[in-house]
Amino acid sequence: YVRLRGITENLAASLRDAAGDRPVQVSGAPGLLTVFFSAEPVRDFAAASASDTEAYGRFCRAMLERGVYPPASQFEAWFPSLAHDDDCVARTIDAAEEAFQQAVS
Repeated sequence: YVRLRGITENLAASLRDAAGDRPVQVSGAPGLLTVFFSAEPVRDFAAASASDTEAYGRFCRAMLERGVYPPASQFEAWFPSLAHDDDCVARTIDAAEEAFQQAVS
């Protein structure tokens, strides 16, 4: 679980960095995380429901074009696992940097 927490925290922090100044929130716990397109922190269902699902859709399609398969809905979680090594995380972040640009200009 310590290693899984490290992988999840690395992926979440790297996604936040890749998003830059865009209105993106990444919520997570060891073994799961979710990307929300929102300027405000997402702490409950109301905040999640207020997120920009169209931007998430653009992000998701851009990630798929780059060979990374995120959940089809921002209301589903990503499940990092012990199989996701540093190379997997780096590849995901490389794809996310471009995908965030496509999703939110």
